[in-house]
Amino acid sequence: MRAFRSLTSLFRRNVSQEVLAPNTANSKLPSSPLQQPIVWIDCEMTGLDIYNDHIVEICCIITDQNLEVVDEGYESVIHYDNDVMSKMNEWCIEHHGTSGLTKKVLESTKTLPQVESELLSYISQHIEPNTGVMAGNSIHMDKFFMYREFPKVIDYLFYRLIDVSTIYEVCKRHNPALLRTAPRKKAAHTAKADILESIQQLKWFQTHYLKSG
Repeated sequence: MRAFRSLTSLFRRNVSQEVLAPNTANSKLPSSPLQQPIVWIDCEMTGLDIYNDHIVEICCIITDQNLEVVDEGYESVIHYDNDVMSKMNEWCIEHHGTSGLTKKVLESTKTLPQVESELLSYISQHIEPNTGVMAGNSIHMDKFFMYREFPKVIDYLFYRLIDVSTIYEVCKRHNPALLRTAPRKKAAHTAKADILESIQQLKWFQTHYLKSG
C-alpha cells in the first residue's frame, strides 16, 4: 500500500481544487443522472512502461447499471511524432501498424491536454463527480497511465474499479468448464472495439456465471 501511494503521488498533479471549475462550469448534467454509472475506458499505449510510454488512443463509453450504452461515447487519437513512435516495443510496432493506429497518431493534431479536457467534458455531461466507476479489462493498467496523463479525469471518477479480467480469472479457477463456452475475444486492439468487447464479456458473465438462484 505504501508503494502504491508513492506511485500515485509521483503521477498526480494537485488537481482536486481545479478539476471542477475550469472544465465543467459550462457542462450540464442530465436532468435524471445515471444511477450507478459505469465509465468504460480503454487506452492504447506505446508500451507498458508507466514511467516512459504514452497513451496514444483513448476511448470512453458510459453505461448504466444494466450495462446499457448511453450514447456513441468519446474517442480520440493523440499526436506524437516519429521520434516517440519509433521507440515502441515490437508488439506495439506490429499491432499499431497493422491496425492503422500508428498512422493516425502521426497524422493527428490533438494534444494530450486537449484530449484530457474533451474527455472530462464528455464524462461530466453524463455523470456527477465521484459517481462513475471506471471499468474495463486489466483496467488498473489504464488507470496507472491516466494518473500521469489524465489526472483530472481520474480525480472526477469514483475510486473503485470494475475489472472484467478479475472475473475471468476467478471463473477460470472456479468453473473452467463454463469458461470454455464463453465467446472468444477478437483482440482487435483498438480502444473502442476493446471496450465494446469488454461490455459484452461482462454481460456474458452476469448471465452465465454471476446469476443467482
